Amino acid sequence: MATQTRKTHARRHTQAMTDWFTRALQALLLLLVFCQAQAANDKGLLLEASKEGRTVYLLGSIHLADKSFYPLRPAIEEAYKDSQALVVEADVIAMESDLALQQQVMLESLYPPGQKLKDHIPEDVYRQLQDWLHKRQLPEEHFNRLRPAIAMITLSLIEMQARGLDPKAGIDRHFLNQAHRNDKTTLELESVLGQLRMLNSLERPELYLQQTLAQLGEMDSFVPRMTEAWKSGDQSRLHELVIKESLQQYPELAQLFDLLFYQRNVEMAEKIRHFSRQHKKLFVVVGAGHLVGEKSVPYYLQAAGFDIKQI
Repeated sequence: MATQTRKTHARRHTQAMTDWFTRALQALLLLLVFCQAQAANDKGLLLEASKEGRTVYLLGSIHLADKSFYPLRPAIEEAYKDSQALVVEADVIAMESDLALQQQVMLESLYPPGQKLKDHIPEDVYRQLQDWLHKRQLPEEHFNRLRPAIAMITLSLIEMQARGLDPKAGIDRHFLNQAHRNDKTTLELESVLGQLRMLNSLERPELYLQQTLAQLGEMDSFVPRMTEAWKSGDQSRLHELVIKESLQQYPELAQLFDLLFYQRNVEMAEKIRHFSRQHKKLFVVVGAGHLVGEKSVPYYLQAAGFDIKQI
């Protein structure tokens, strides 16, 4: 009986930790914005790519939001209903029922027993993290085995949630819930494990953890500006806020942006082209940062012969 109880507690702990890491992963990889009421009047970022009778709807996703986002603009919901398949970066809902995958996520997120985060980052960076943990009244042991990139996105998630944002209210999850409920074909551009491994491959991850800690104070001013840009569907402003402004202010983040955006955009565009050959109409939900500026997903689709227009 005692052995069974321990196993039950272990499973619950694994599930809780996996949920935590999944939400944290979304917090960094995807565009984070917040808006007020009257969501149905917001334009949002919706593009249409067409080629030879095939249509791809591209929705710039907000992965942490709140209930005031809904209902979405009718044109967005109609585009989803008009499509034969939903395409997302990673199907996080499917992962929630896959225990083996959850255990793999845990292994990728933590250092092996005996190793600690403080042993892998400079002492001054760890002190900054300790100061933040004290401010948020969080126990240090929750972070002591996290890898640097996972610690970075976890603290970003906590700050977003402190401002009322919720990954369960995100746009991608809104459509994933519908697709799973109605047995609609769901395709992945990437995977949760692939995204984790990408983050863990960063050179000097302590630099990005330090920059994240330094930028947390700017969040209160950043979120309203991002909100307005998304609500108005302003691609140029979104590009400026998500990519251009950040790189000008923090040029040392160039490798991170190349990995998170530019390299992934090439691969996403190629997969979308492949999926569009199998399904005449696709509804694609990706972080809005992937849909703006040069070297974006629409940029590569246009280069492949698709006509692009904003709806």
